[in-house]
Amino acid sequence: MKKDVAQNFILELKVSTSTAKKELLINFRYPLWVIFWAIMPVFWLAPLVFQGQALIGGRSSTSFAMLSGNSDFITFNIVGSSLYAYVMSALWGMGLSLRREQWSGTLETLMVSPCNKFFILLGKAVSDSMLTTFYALVQFILASLLFGAKIKLENLAYAIFVLLLMIFALYGVGFLLSGVILMYKEPGALLNFVNTFISIICPVNYPLKALVFVFESIGYYLLIAGLIFPLTPALEAIRALLLPSFDPFIGTTLALTYLVVVSVVLLFLGTFLFNYAERKARKAGTLGTY
Repeated sequence: MKKDVAQNFILELKVSTSTAKKELLINFRYPLWVIFWAIMPVFWLAPLVFQGQALIGGRSSTSFAMLSGNSDFITFNIVGSSLYAYVMSALWGMGLSLRREQWSGTLETLMVSPCNKFFILLGKAVSDSMLTTFYALVQFILASLLFGAKIKLENLAYAIFVLLLMIFALYGVGFLLSGVILMYKEPGALLNFVNTFISIICPVNYPLKALVFVFESIGYYLLIAGLIFPLTPALEAIRALLLPSFDPFIGTTLALTYLVVVSVVLLFLGTFLFNYAERKARKAGTLGTY
């Protein structure tokens, strides 16, 4: 009995590895898109850097230091932009993965296969994480060469551990979105709204305290919403580890604990919602409809 369970688990893992391999092969068939996503976010970051330097006359800001504890807004933005690539992957990569299968006419084949659909999603998530890690690394290196980044390399290993926890939590977000898109099909408006809202409430390009500074009482609710999303505690912990004198809004230990808990919760909720959406689509006969 135990041998059969082990063999089934190995077969399910092969489903994940085969799915990941297929996704990577498809992506690298279009090398210009790979190059685009590797370097283009640096050009999106450049106007923020140029505008900041033009306004304050350098890379250090006293008012920025009052909100974050660190006056180097350029390194702050480089770290934030690099990590935000993983959010984009969860939204537009994992979230759209089943929709792309539908466009190519292979969704129904996947859904009627005898394997556990969780391992199909896991394979897609792993391939997206591998690609995004490549993108984020290129973006960080390129932005550091162009604009300069001052980080504490001795804490890099701890920062990578926090990053892994954030990635697992974002897997749950991707599974949730996959279930929603499986039910409601066209995801463009939803993903654009979620993407914009996350960029506002999470401290990607400005300190978390700026929400309260700008929006006053409403800012507290936005701040709480930002803390709930996994990107915020991950950014706070990683910046505390890498940026000299950075003053996080929440402590690193609390951020790590929250990321562990939310990873489990989101993976459970995401898997539950996806299975529910799959059963509902099967019953309604809408798996292959647009």
